[in-house]
Amino acid sequence: MATATMEPKPVKLTPGLLAWFGLVGVLLFIGIAAAVLVFWNGLVVTNMSDTVPWGLWITIDLSAIALGAGAFTLSAVVYIFGIKRFQPIVRLAVFVGFIGYTCALLTLVMDIGRPDRFWHPWVYWNIHSVLWEITWCITIYLAIMLLEFLPVIAEARFFDRWPWFRSTANTLHKAAPALAVLGLLISLLHQSSLGATYGIVKARPIWFKPSMPIMFILSAIAVGPALTMAVAFIMEWITGKRTVPHEILFTIARFSGIAILVYGYLKFWDTLSVLYYGGSAAVMEALTLLRESTPYNFTFWVVEILLGIIVPAIFFLAPRFNRRPLYLVLGAMLATMGIIVNRWNTTVSGLTVPMDYSPGTQYLSPVGTYFPNLPEWGVGLGIIGYALLMLTLGALFLPLFRTKEAHE
Repeated sequence: MATATMEPKPVKLTPGLLAWFGLVGVLLFIGIAAAVLVFWNGLVVTNMSDTVPWGLWITIDLSAIALGAGAFTLSAVVYIFGIKRFQPIVRLAVFVGFIGYTCALLTLVMDIGRPDRFWHPWVYWNIHSVLWEITWCITIYLAIMLLEFLPVIAEARFFDRWPWFRSTANTLHKAAPALAVLGLLISLLHQSSLGATYGIVKARPIWFKPSMPIMFILSAIAVGPALTMAVAFIMEWITGKRTVPHEILFTIARFSGIAILVYGYLKFWDTLSVLYYGGSAAVMEALTLLRESTPYNFTFWVVEILLGIIVPAIFFLAPRFNRRPLYLVLGAMLATMGIIVNRWNTTVSGLTVPMDYSPGTQYLSPVGTYFPNLPEWGVGLGIIGYALLMLTLGALFLPLFRTKEAHE
């Protein structure tokens, strides 16, 4: 099979591009300065505590992994289900997924407190820990995406001088179907395990339910491809060139719309069962505590449900909107915001409820409070700067889009 790709043209340093790199540079500088401050002084400089040990960084971690789900979803569509017409967007999907997972790893390096011990889960096996299994799955899947994306990197002009590297990468491309199968299995395993991390914690009443793994998988499958679709449209607007056939992007939008509706339907019944049917006294008291001491009601009903599910589903499925790129990109951005707020509500809001109490009795621990401080926001801005830099360099120097497939 011979493949023609859209080769990036030589880069011209226009004032707009220089200004963009300046903005990205500022974000990276802020992130690096904040990271040095945290590494030098420890996590004590953050607003995290023993009561609320997970905050903004874990929210970014979980969100980035979910938003990178377009990689395994679209790779499975092409290489497992054989729907070859989606081939033009697979490279971009894998690239966006790679950026998402590396963003997650960068936040984990900051959050674990002792980044010099990142290798411990690979040497000291704790087979009873869900987090141990997640660590294995994330690192393995990141390696799979590197192998999947290596042929694309090898096609860059920089590697013209090393034909052996390009030949090796092209040989590796033949294993793409096997890598897609393995990536799908590993991705589904760790996406569900991220939800299970919360669902098995009996001491946290608003988390302890068997639906958490399913909700994490569905939300990732629904929103990950939509983000990839939005990135394709935005790159087209910036470059002035159609990178992916619009019919492919419209189909992805409809798929995401249906998946978001399924996710919203299950979320509705899951919420209803907690509030009216299966809610224990501990759950009801925990939810009352959240309503009284946090903006949980607003972020859940307005941001998660209305803006993160209902509006994107309308934009993706209603004939009036679903063939207009502006509405599709807006829907993808709203769905992305909904996922981020969902991960925040799951991570931070659940930690505000003390563990050592019994329903109907007085709390033995104070209610947890948390809001990120400047070092935490600084690291978050640095992660955003890294993601924008990677997207920019990929668009400028890598052949991310295929223009023709010729089968021999």
